[in-house]
Amino acid sequence: MNTSPLAVAPSSAWLGKGATLLHLAPLLRHSRVPPGQLLSRHAWQQEREACLQRLRAEFAGVAVAVRSSRVDEDAAQQSQAGRYRSLLDVPAGDGAALAAAIEAVFASYGPCRADDALFVQRMAAARLCAVAATHAVEDGADYYAFSLAAGTRTDAVTRGDAAVDTVYLAHEAPPPAQHDLALLHRALRELREHCGPQPLEAELVIAGDEVFLLQARPLLLRRAPAAAAPRRQALAQAAAALAQPSPTCAGELRVLALMPDWNTAELLGSQPRPLALALFRHAIGARAWHAARRLLGYRRLRGVPLLQPLAGRPYIDVRASANSLLPPLPPGQAAALADAWQQRLLEQPQLHDKYEFEIAQTCVDFDFARQWQQRYAGLLAPTALAGYRERLRRITARCIAPLTLQQALAALNALAQRPPADQAANRRTCTRAGLVFALIARLAFVFEALLRSAVARGALSAERLLHLQRSSHGVTRAFLRQGAAARGGYGFLRAGTFEITTPRLAQLELVGAVPPHGAHAPPPFAATPAEQAALAALLRESGYGLTPQQLLAGYARTREAREKSKYFLSQQVSLVLEQLAQAGAARGLDRETLSWLELPAATEFHRDQAAAAAAAARAVHTADALLRLPLVLDPRRPLQQVHIAAGTPTFIGRGRATAPLCRVDAATAPAAVPAGAILAIAGADPGYDWIFTRAPAGLVTAYGGPNSHMAIRCAELGIPAVLGLGPERWQRLARASHLSLDAQAQLITAWSDDNP
Repeated sequence: MNTSPLAVAPSSAWLGKGATLLHLAPLLRHSRVPPGQLLSRHAWQQEREACLQRLRAEFAGVAVAVRSSRVDEDAAQQSQAGRYRSLLDVPAGDGAALAAAIEAVFASYGPCRADDALFVQRMAAARLCAVAATHAVEDGADYYAFSLAAGTRTDAVTRGDAAVDTVYLAHEAPPPAQHDLALLHRALRELREHCGPQPLEAELVIAGDEVFLLQARPLLLRRAPAAAAPRRQALAQAAAALAQPSPTCAGELRVLALMPDWNTAELLGSQPRPLALALFRHAIGARAWHAARRLLGYRRLRGVPLLQPLAGRPYIDVRASANSLLPPLPPGQAAALADAWQQRLLEQPQLHDKYEFEIAQTCVDFDFARQWQQRYAGLLAPTALAGYRERLRRITARCIAPLTLQQALAALNALAQRPPADQAANRRTCTRAGLVFALIARLAFVFEALLRSAVARGALSAERLLHLQRSSHGVTRAFLRQGAAARGGYGFLRAGTFEITTPRLAQLELVGAVPPHGAHAPPPFAATPAEQAALAALLRESGYGLTPQQLLAGYARTREAREKSKYFLSQQVSLVLEQLAQAGAARGLDRETLSWLELPAATEFHRDQAAAAAAAARAVHTADALLRLPLVLDPRRPLQQVHIAAGTPTFIGRGRATAPLCRVDAATAPAAVPAGAILAIAGADPGYDWIFTRAPAGLVTAYGGPNSHMAIRCAELGIPAVLGLGPERWQRLARASHLSLDAQAQLITAWSDDNP
């Protein structure tokens, strides 16, 4: 058994896990390598029992990890991390179990090589596990990156199925103040000193107050490491300027976030191009977003944008959003509520995509009193609270009144009767469509909040609400029933609704469409006598003049109307994009160039102007992409250290699925997606509805909340889904070859073909 240190330092060669660790062990002061022994395949084949005896003597009474340690696994020019098996928590005293683990690891290597070995290492009693890198893995940006998972599982981060916090620390930043992070930062910097200038990645655990190194390997980047420090400095100044009081909006705080209102990361992506951002602003973000709310009785806002882009990210101004979701109130009360909502979001950023379910109370549902007491008890005096609640109750009553939806649908139908016109007229129609959609979406949210609160109060079960959702007659089933013919009636849909470079459904091939089992609606929902009585009691208690039947029918109708109006808005946006493309082509501009232009530059610039402006925008976009920014941003805090909290994903349905994983993005052709796979999509808007023609077994997304587009689709079709995993955890899961989802138990298990 070879236990000698490496003859060559890792800075010039990486010779497998075990040999690298044995070399580093005597050099480290800020971390320790758990005791371990290299075992060659030759020795194992020639003297199996002697090897087992030595291992049992070395690790008597403890558990070990049997780790792959092939020379080609962590090479400086080619990484095969994860290709070979490693088995954890093997009882060293159990000879049969230890031998089976050794055999399994060697078997994963395939054909025998003379230098094959594995590493048997004592398990560390972890309380915090980390994968740490000297550079951002995706693009080599100059951040120390730490992915953190609490608990004893030393593979919690690498498996991808545990909740993981991620911290990015700029190279020029001072040492972090947090104790555990400071320990890991110090250990990683020391590794960098010993291993040379090449970027590296390490698996570390903290036991007590001591850091243990389990693995160090070169980090092979797709591009050379890049410096973002100058851009970070400029960004810090821009962010600080945002933390100012507003003459229009109540509240001292100003928080930015990607998902609390309108789910911009889901609709636009985490860093949209300028034209997509401009069209979203035109259709929704400039006026429609708050004008619709004002029509329903919420607080009036004038000249306040919803979007506050920063470094290309489509951040929502949460202070403005909060103000738009308050009833008319005295300034002091409005400020207290807006600040309290934002403070709760800062304290619990994992709730960023559940803002109106877990943070802001924007309607009076059946659980209003309990939620208020739990979140904001004492914030308002009793008389002020009563006034706030009554004003909000009147808005809620208006939202659920049948006449409100009738008027909104009449406005939608009037818009739908207008024939296509010139580009300017169609852009005006697009804005009006955004207003109607915003109005109907607000009605649908209020009904959703009421029914969810009815579940919380015990009037309905979660299963019965799911049945109600599945029995609705949405556009999805009509779309799926058409199969390949859907390219006609729904040909306007495109992945990334506002992105001019992505193809429309009319341009995609849907031959061989396999609709999911849920394409046919289940039996109609009918409330039982007990459910009707319980709902009637809640309606009387809240003072709403609806019967249980009207409440349930209104829920179904507004849910269906929301999808209809969303599709209509998508159609109008697609029409505007096609007209922009045609007009651009007449001036010699292709879609790629147009995508980098703002409005009105996209309609006015000639070829040379457009090319120069597009090149400049692309350069800024590329530089901004190197920056790491949080999902919830406090402009008062420095951006040299960015903490991305582990998401609290939304599990949809009660189903289970185990299937191969297929990653899908805007460039994916439907024919490339196997039927029956679990699909991984960062964020999915209506343009991705074609995925349901592939009968997906399940869906996982980085962005998306409980009332998002895909939440509604998957609930309607009975497809288990995990939405809003967060970008870091989603990236790790999306690398797996297979996933197992259990929506009811809220479990995700990931594995790869070569490392089950």
